[in-house]
Amino acid sequence: MSAFVLRAGVVVVAVAAIAGCASMRRMDAGEAITARQQLMKEQLAAFRSASNKIKAGQIQAVVADAETLEATSKRIPKLFPENSVNPSVSRAKPEIWQKWSEFEGYAKALGSTAEQLEAAAKSGNAQATQAALAEVNRSACGACHTTFRGPEIKK
Repeated sequence: MSAFVLRAGVVVVAVAAIAGCASMRRMDAGEAITARQQLMKEQLAAFRSASNKIKAGQIQAVVADAETLEATSKRIPKLFPENSVNPSVSRAKPEIWQKWSEFEGYAKALGSTAEQLEAAAKSGNAQATQAALAEVNRSACGACHTTFRGPEIKK
């Protein structure tokens, strides 16, 4: 290997490392709250869309919604940096950080149940797809919100 190629490779790796570090900047509380509220809106839209498609008999069309739920589930923990609370705009409870592994478990449960929803939708079985969507709501979304989301904010 020539010295030029070796130096070029080192430069490429260094630039990639610097770019990666810059993109890993930690969000401040306000940015995190805004980002996670947007993510939750995406998830709610996917959930409602899946429900509407099931009601309309468009079972296999639910696959896209399941994929959205699965992808967004992986982003949840990153959007909750420690102590990113603001009771006037966010319903996140401090218990999230006190019981972090439980919180992460709910995000993983969302990913797992979304995968089950996707498989059911791909099968075309309406009853299984409806049951899988109900499980997403019960064991992932609902369970996490019951434990870690505070009351509605009065404005």
